[in-house]
Amino acid sequence: MKKLVLVFALMAFSLVSFAQLRYNLEIGEKYGLKQLTIQDITQTVQGMTQNIKNTIGGDLLFTIKSKDGNVYTSDFVFASLIFKMESPMFSMGYDSNDSNQEENEMTKLFKSIVGYSFTMKFNDKGEILEVDGFEKLMEKVKAESGGQASGPIQESLKSQFSDESMKQSLASMLIVYPDGKPKTGLSWNTTIEQSGAMPLISKYNYKISSANSSVVEMEGAGTMATKEGFSQERMGMTQHFDLKGDVTMNAKINAKTGWPITIKQTQDLSGNVSIESAQLPAPMEMPMSIKGESTFSEF
Repeated sequence: MKKLVLVFALMAFSLVSFAQLRYNLEIGEKYGLKQLTIQDITQTVQGMTQNIKNTIGGDLLFTIKSKDGNVYTSDFVFASLIFKMESPMFSMGYDSNDSNQEENEMTKLFKSIVGYSFTMKFNDKGEILEVDGFEKLMEKVKAESGGQASGPIQESLKSQFSDESMKQSLASMLIVYPDGKPKTGLSWNTTIEQSGAMPLISKYNYKISSANSSVVEMEGAGTMATKEGFSQERMGMTQHFDLKGDVTMNAKINAKTGWPITIKQTQDLSGNVSIESAQLPAPMEMPMSIKGESTFSEF
């Protein structure tokens, strides 16, 4: 009997070791991810140090609509959304769970995002192919405001909530799985590009630390840097970004569905932002560091 039990145990281990890890999701089912990102930014301007804290979070609910070959089509909504920027100079924010907050252009735009249905296509490896709906929503908000919603706040949000930028942001929530078998010690590389106000490129080396029939645990480490040569025009000034540092990741994955159970990511960047303007006699150097932590968990 002991030998028979051992045989079954070895068979179970073999199935885990030799089945590819893929997203195996049910049509019509809902899958949730709760996100929370906290960033502490320190920058020095003309000898004065400024500290800024950013908080970004929300509950994303995905509904699998169809599957064509190995490509899923999913609707998803922000069931809740929170955004805060805090510094000694100013504070601004939005929380969809706070019904008493002041209504302004920014809160109206965030409010329009909550509950709105967007579309995402991704394959069973976790590669996001297409995100649609954010630019349509921005046009809808602009039309409803009589074309008035076109200030700097909306322009900033458009860079964060465009179809392409959200495609890249969601890439950090869905891990891209390798072609190899999900066994302990398997490693692979992934590159994630994020656009927005400060485009970042992350290069991870993932490794499976343990695997069984229920849960696959993995860890990762790598580098993150601003896109080489990136600069932007803002309020008559040209800003050049040069930041780089380390990133880490730990995750637990549902071995049957491939859906994340928990993901924790950290970033530690430092470098410099150079500012050029016709009003400045010489470029102004602004040392900057960013320490951040992001967590994702199923709900």
